[in-house]
Amino acid sequence: MTFNGEEATLAKQPVATRPPGVPKPDPAQLDRLLLRARNAHQEGALGKAEQAYGELLALDPEHADALHLLGAIRFQQGRLEDAEALMRRSIERHPAALSLANHAAVLASLGRLDEALGPLDEALAINPAHLRALFQRGGLLAQFGRHDEALASFDRVLEINPGAVEALLKRSETLRALSRFDEALVCCNRLLALTGRTFEGSKERGLVLRALERYREAADSYSHALTAAPGSVEVMFLRGVTFLDLGEPERALADFNMAIAASPGFIDAIYNSSIALEQLERHEEAIARCDRVLAIEPQHAKALANRGNALRGIRRYGNAAESYASSLEVEPDSTGVLCNYASALLRINRGNDAQQACERALVLDPAFLPARFTRALALLEMHQYDESLEDFAKVLAATPRDKLAHFHRANSLRALRRHEEASEAYAQAIEIDPEYVEAHCVRSFLCLSLGDFKAGWSEYEWRWHDAQLDGSRREFAQPRWTHGMPLEGKTILLYAEQGLGDTLQFCRYAPLVKALGAKVILEVPGDLTGLLASLDGVDTLIVRGGPLPPFDLHCPLLSLPLEFRTDFATIPADVPYLRADATRVEHWGKQLGPQRRPRVGLVWSGNPLHLNDRNRSIGLTELSPLLDDAFEWVSLQKVVRDEDRPALAASSIRDVSAQLGDFADTAALIELMDYVISVDTSVAHLAGALGRPLAVLLPHTPDFRWLLERDDSPWYPNARLFRQNEAGKWAPVVERLKAELPVLVNGEAQ
Repeated sequence: MTFNGEEATLAKQPVATRPPGVPKPDPAQLDRLLLRARNAHQEGALGKAEQAYGELLALDPEHADALHLLGAIRFQQGRLEDAEALMRRSIERHPAALSLANHAAVLASLGRLDEALGPLDEALAINPAHLRALFQRGGLLAQFGRHDEALASFDRVLEINPGAVEALLKRSETLRALSRFDEALVCCNRLLALTGRTFEGSKERGLVLRALERYREAADSYSHALTAAPGSVEVMFLRGVTFLDLGEPERALADFNMAIAASPGFIDAIYNSSIALEQLERHEEAIARCDRVLAIEPQHAKALANRGNALRGIRRYGNAAESYASSLEVEPDSTGVLCNYASALLRINRGNDAQQACERALVLDPAFLPARFTRALALLEMHQYDESLEDFAKVLAATPRDKLAHFHRANSLRALRRHEEASEAYAQAIEIDPEYVEAHCVRSFLCLSLGDFKAGWSEYEWRWHDAQLDGSRREFAQPRWTHGMPLEGKTILLYAEQGLGDTLQFCRYAPLVKALGAKVILEVPGDLTGLLASLDGVDTLIVRGGPLPPFDLHCPLLSLPLEFRTDFATIPADVPYLRADATRVEHWGKQLGPQRRPRVGLVWSGNPLHLNDRNRSIGLTELSPLLDDAFEWVSLQKVVRDEDRPALAASSIRDVSAQLGDFADTAALIELMDYVISVDTSVAHLAGALGRPLAVLLPHTPDFRWLLERDDSPWYPNARLFRQNEAGKWAPVVERLKAELPVLVNGEAQ
């Protein structure tokens, strides 16, 4: 029912009816009018055709062909109701297969799909081989989701006419809907053999190949389609999605950008471009694309979720959690988003909420392993180690080669002091991935915590494979110094590599290096240069980032214990090995004024970016039971967190943070303290290096340097260690310290 040419411009003409008693017109005249109308119709001259059909119907209002074909013109003009009425009248007078098929097409265009199937069945009852009726019936059945029946119709078309390319195309689409992808590909190949690389055929073949996960071939097929129709926004998008499948986000982004340029409101292209940007770690741009989607469709759940992914990429975990929560308001049953939400919640210390999110996901899909794994992590973070082991066991039962599950299971076992099992679990993770840097490093911490220094120092060298240390890794033309290499007459560069506390602890090795006959250059962060000027064994002190003088060898500070074969007996523990500047001590003495009570310096939190900060730092309110009026309390915190400021302002603690400059200032202030209480942070190492009396508050699973199950430190003989007996519980630690503090302080003060 397709006619070419201009649309009719005549006004709607009523169909005449022949008065009773008027004789029928001459059949030859009717045939001439019908021929003239048909010719005009075929030529696209709809106006002339309409006029001729009108003349014919004026002579014979019951003329079935004229009614049918005038209905066809009305259909082409978009006058669907008129078309339907005319075709229905034609069929009432003479039910021909073609008019029935065309009537079905009009009904379908009117949205009356249920009615459309009946005329097609009638047409096929008249002519079982009617190609148009068979083809339309197949298309209609496909719309109803009755794909098996649709396939039978298309197969019948192709049985009658094997070269029916539209039927081949529809047959492939139907096979694809039935997930019979291999057969669909055969169909596509047959189609392209007949037509060449047409747009529709190449696009359909791309869809089939992508369904078969043959992504490279799918991308090639989409490229052929774009050669035939370069401006197809749809195929640009489809190829972009396929490049995402291939793990080629840069090429995907190029396609999405072209699609967006051609169609700025194409939401799917904008959203998928955010995925490509997020995979390229262009997180800020990904957020902007998600915001662009949300400006058009504020409840776009997937854009809200990917916005959360991008925010996690730039460590804005709180904002990420908010974005995931908004996504879940729209699609509450998305197990993947629930899992990502839980991961973000873990990062902001909302372990209970993370656990609940995972449990929601597991209710929806009990076999969803990412939710079980993330719940295990949440339980681990909340110190529910036995429960976490149950979840890790279930994950490993399903995926025995999951290195992350082995690694975190080892962490739970380590926290439970099941050291042999923990070591074996780390070994299993490393067996799966011999280059698993984090597992090597944490296993080294386990060894060092247990006093197995030989294995621990050696394994700790794996830290240099850690991407997080890229900024500390140094590449020099000169060789790295190792045990046994002669140093007499050589110049060696020792350099800080990690945190300030690490530098303060391990700079003690400089005199040992000097004793081997070397000239020692020490490179450290600017915050430490004033303080480390007092360190023996250093010939030249350099600020990190500044120009280096000539040297023959180099060694990072934290590798020196390995090279000196350090064990319990050989830890260089002579303190003090650092000294406060006398002038600064005098200055701070004046700042503090006359001393009337023993002074206790207090540090309750460290670097918030430290990976273990949530375990080692304490909220100031948790230390309030310590604040006895028998002592003068002085804050040694250079940085006070916002959440601690109200408690600090309301306490008796003297806050001098605004006056502290570098660590030389802190060292001078420590010299004026009778006692220092600190969590595991750089000030604890500073007080230890200065030889000052010190209490260190430690979490249940402490850093390797504090060892296990002892209240003293071989690294700092002046330190007393107060450990958590139960993970996460600081109150008993504070109570023990409060009980012992008068004796500790007064004994040292005497």
